[in-house]
Amino acid sequence: MASHQYDINLLVNTAIEPMVAFEKPDYEVAFVNDKAHTFFNLNKSQTYTLRNFCSRADVFNESAAIDFFNTLKQEQEVVKDWPVRLRKYSWLSAYVQLVNDGKRDLVLVVFRDNSEAKESLLKLDKMIAYREMLDQLLAYNTNVNVEEIPQIINEALAKVGEYFSCDRSYVFQYSSDLKYKSNINEWCANDVIPYIDELQNLPTSSFPYLKEKLLNMEHVCLNDINELPENAYEERDEFAKEGIQSILMIPFSEGEKPLGFIGLDHVHMQKHWTESEILNLKLLARTFANYLVRVRNERQIIDSRNKYRILFDAANDGICVFQNGICIEANVKALDEMHCSIEDLAGKSTVELSATVQPDGKSPIYSKVYFSEAEKGFPQSFDWRIRRFDGSEFDAEISLNRFKKDDDTFVIAVLRDVSERKQTISLLLDNQKHLKEEIDAIVNPINDASELTLLSVFELGQLQKMQDAFSFATGISSMITDTEGKPITRVSFSNNVCTMVRSTLEGQRMCMESSKVLGNEAKRILKPVSSPCLSCGFIDAASPIIVDGHHIGNWLIGQVRPDDLDVDHLLNYTRSLGLNDKDIIGDFKDLIKIAPEHFEKILNLLNVLTIELSAMGYKNLKLAKSVSEHISMERELRQAKQNAEESDRLKSAFLANLSHEIRTPMNGIVGFSELLQFDGLTPDDRREYVKLIHQSSSQLLNIINDIIDISKIESGQIDVRSGYFDLVKTGTDLKSFFIDTAHSKGIELIFENGEESEYEIYSDEVKLRQVLTNLISNAVKFTSAGKVVFGYAEIDKKLLEFYVQDSGIGIDADDLDLIFDRFWQAKDSDVKKGGTGLGLAITKAYVELLGGFIHVESKRDKGTRFSFRIPKVLK
Repeated sequence: MASHQYDINLLVNTAIEPMVAFEKPDYEVAFVNDKAHTFFNLNKSQTYTLRNFCSRADVFNESAAIDFFNTLKQEQEVVKDWPVRLRKYSWLSAYVQLVNDGKRDLVLVVFRDNSEAKESLLKLDKMIAYREMLDQLLAYNTNVNVEEIPQIINEALAKVGEYFSCDRSYVFQYSSDLKYKSNINEWCANDVIPYIDELQNLPTSSFPYLKEKLLNMEHVCLNDINELPENAYEERDEFAKEGIQSILMIPFSEGEKPLGFIGLDHVHMQKHWTESEILNLKLLARTFANYLVRVRNERQIIDSRNKYRILFDAANDGICVFQNGICIEANVKALDEMHCSIEDLAGKSTVELSATVQPDGKSPIYSKVYFSEAEKGFPQSFDWRIRRFDGSEFDAEISLNRFKKDDDTFVIAVLRDVSERKQTISLLLDNQKHLKEEIDAIVNPINDASELTLLSVFELGQLQKMQDAFSFATGISSMITDTEGKPITRVSFSNNVCTMVRSTLEGQRMCMESSKVLGNEAKRILKPVSSPCLSCGFIDAASPIIVDGHHIGNWLIGQVRPDDLDVDHLLNYTRSLGLNDKDIIGDFKDLIKIAPEHFEKILNLLNVLTIELSAMGYKNLKLAKSVSEHISMERELRQAKQNAEESDRLKSAFLANLSHEIRTPMNGIVGFSELLQFDGLTPDDRREYVKLIHQSSSQLLNIINDIIDISKIESGQIDVRSGYFDLVKTGTDLKSFFIDTAHSKGIELIFENGEESEYEIYSDEVKLRQVLTNLISNAVKFTSAGKVVFGYAEIDKKLLEFYVQDSGIGIDADDLDLIFDRFWQAKDSDVKKGGTGLGLAITKAYVELLGGFIHVESKRDKGTRFSFRIPKVLK
């Protein structure tokens, strides 16, 4: 103290509680009163230090005490928790003050035993933590990820161990047949040896005393291991080995079948278990049972999924799963066929996966028809052409079947690549064509072959085989080109010098030019000719291939070294191409010379072959025309058959739809007509029934009118009757007609006409009124809140645009191309409102009769806008 001095000795010795004085700056013990000697059981003959009063290093060590003392100020009294371990005292309260006796600064510490209160608080904290842990486990049971459950159980075991001050807590689980048990989770105190690795797949028959108790769902509580029965030899030996003094085991089950048990061991001391503690552990055991059942069930589900996935991926055919026409899953075979990953394929529609050109001329959009029928429960099987993700295509045989899960409908598509089979069939057809070459007498000769090419008359393979056979027999290089000198076949027996020359752009150009000049000369004189090559100077020859009087190509031979070819001349040319002299000279010396008379014989052979080739080309041409006409006839017959089948299908669909639509109002008319015959009806009932009969009659009349209109449209019996009329009046009449229906649904109906009092056009008023009536009726029908706006706007002096816009349910993007088809209706239960499905088809036809084209824009749950443009004056 700055202003007070104390007699420390007197102060310490007269204190009624244990007091110790520590001298700054090293905080050596200066005074200890008798109360402190007794309190801490100290020896008065020994010297003590601050460390002796801070023996609990993990909570409050000497360093922490010094730091605390250094913060003290004169005349400041501080109360602090002071945990120590001196004999039985663990938790003390210390009253600390910094004083001065005139010579030195001393820290006076008065101790008071607070262990019992502190331990009670700690026990309360542990109890609260234990209850929070149980609540958290119960909350986790349905929400936690199954992979996290082992860690959650481990954490719970640690809290259980700390709460009950045990040395080991663990969980055992039985096998499904109850023959084995395994330690699946374990917590141990710091100085206790874990045994989890040694306690795996133990026979349940071991430890018979514990087996009998636990399998009968009885808990085992041994406050003292000596309480074991005399016949529990195995248990006694095992507990002695592990140093266990007290043990508690709580079994848990699924229904009546045991699942396992929780165990708590005390190694360092005995533990007396209360009924309350056992009940708490039974609650924990039931929670663990729920967790383990979840783990088992989810693993079974995963195993089942893996099993079906293996079968799915092991299938020899590609399998894709679609929902609402979108691919959501595919097996390995399908991904291999499509040359993609599941990430590429997922989310793709049937149209996106279809090739542009389909069998029988179908559009890729037609795939939706197949999938739509499959979704209704009608299996589909058809040939289709698939577009791979690398741009290539293949022919597939596809089967579709539906399956449902809960409220969702899926379509399984099984696809098989039949490209090789089709190629085999195509090859067989080609062979059949060759066999029919001899019957060309039945084929009419062709009249015009001016557009012929070599590959339109011959197969490339045929030409290559003939050319290779010629070169093999003569040892002379050979190649067939078109009339411009462009190679059709690959070169047979090319010498190395020519190969090096052709490897340069200039050399290739000169060789092609030489071939063209030589071919034109052969065409002019209609026989083989020979001359030195314009590039290398080797002797080349050409024979024209002429089919039906038309020159379609040349058969070139050559690269023959003449006797008089000057190597310097050759080198001058090759140097200009940037080629190496050494390479040229070496290959030039290896070339074989052919005598002129021998080369002449080879030219004669070439002449004979080209004449035969030309004749064969003529026969091929005639046969091709015959086959083409036959194929064309077959295609026309097939198309006619398909058109007939499609017409029959549409008629069936029409009759099925029509019978339903007519039956509904007819049932109303007949039913309420019969009710009117009863005598006991009130006047209100009769008015209501007559009203319903009138509504059903109007509905039936609308259906009949639609059928008559569509029939007239298809047969071309609809006439256009043009005249002058006022658009403003027409729009006002339509608004008056629909206003009550719109208001009854809480919809605002708006007619927009640019604030004009009248607007006269020359067109068919009846058909325009019918178009707008159909569109406004649909807009009101499919709108439950918001507004419907219709009107017109002048585009230019000749055109008007009409529109009907609503804020209704909208139309799916996939359906926008289908809504004008006959009998089309929305398939969703919340969308379909009844009707024949002919209204928009009639509307589209009428707009086209008025000289216009109808357009639709829509977003699901946002609304729809129909618009069409027609001329002001219909000619």
